Amino acid sequence: MKSKKTTLKDIAAEAGVSLSTVHKALYDKPGISKRLKNEIIGIADSMGYKANFIASSLKRKPIRIAFLMPLPDPGPYRCYYQDIWKGLRYFKAVAAEYNVEVLEFGFSGPMETLPKKLKEIYENYGDEISGLITTAAEHPTFSYFIDRFLKKKIAVVFLAADLPKLDRLCCVRAQDTMAGQLAAELVQNFTGLKGRVVVAAGDILIASHYANISGFENYFSNETDHRMDILKVYDGGDQERLYRDLCRLLKSDPEITALYSCSARGTIPMCRAITASLPTGRTVKAVGCGLFKESAEMLRKNVLQAVVFKDPFKMAYLSGQILFDYLVKNEFPESDTVFVTPVIVMKSNLSHYENSLSFNKFR
Repeated sequence: MKSKKTTLKDIAAEAGVSLSTVHKALYDKPGISKRLKNEIIGIADSMGYKANFIASSLKRKPIRIAFLMPLPDPGPYRCYYQDIWKGLRYFKAVAAEYNVEVLEFGFSGPMETLPKKLKEIYENYGDEISGLITTAAEHPTFSYFIDRFLKKKIAVVFLAADLPKLDRLCCVRAQDTMAGQLAAELVQNFTGLKGRVVVAAGDILIASHYANISGFENYFSNETDHRMDILKVYDGGDQERLYRDLCRLLKSDPEITALYSCSARGTIPMCRAITASLPTGRTVKAVGCGLFKESAEMLRKNVLQAVVFKDPFKMAYLSGQILFDYLVKNEFPESDTVFVTPVIVMKSNLSHYENSLSFNKFR
């Protein structure tokens, strides 16, 4: 015998509230406290109730989500944002089947442009959208307009960078500390802790770079048998300066046995420096960050022995999926910070990830 299907009336009886209150809670309508809403959603989940969002999506007006991120323009961040946009567009195609529209707002130039673009979206689309996906920036104008969106009951998901002090739905980001630890373990295994490792440490003011390098250093400092001399080289966003500094170090210091770049933007000049500076017969082990055309080629040529892949494609897709689940199915994320676990890519498993990226598949 089939079990009886749970109805809104059943949930109302269990919660001791009216049918209209249950409807407000499950379909994110105004006129109900956040505490009561979450309580009713919990009761509905425990009773096995799932809203028929597929059928209801065809009846309601479109839900619009704004997506604001830097464009993959030529430059140090091209590879990273290329995969961010691929992940977004894969989600966009899926969401369209459920009457959810994604409005794209890309911008070129420095991150200081982000608050200005956010202001434009608020002024021109603030009454049309139900959700917003963007990266976070420590800027008063950015915080001001995020707060304005939130006061309009527009759900906000941060992607790649976070400002927890703002009442966003959640942030989807890489587990950067773990990425640094993975790289350190690779360096240990490649070198046997012999010699010195040079780290292209990116920009100390970028939180993800700082967390990554902290994870790398802590791996070697936490245990006495994991000691290795670390030399950090910061680039401040200048790839050519990084290339010159690494060339100078490789030519002058024969004790260098390994290099690591904590960012995709630093991986290319690191590989260039290795190929340009090492004399015949000398080898070093190198670990890069990010999987893109150039890093894949360096893996094939054995300039890189491994890359730590943080999967920006997956981060972008997940940010859309979480916002979709909240807006369409009234499902909250399990945590206010959703981490994407980094993976190690080497020559032996390169084809798996490369093919996935090439065909825009979600892993």
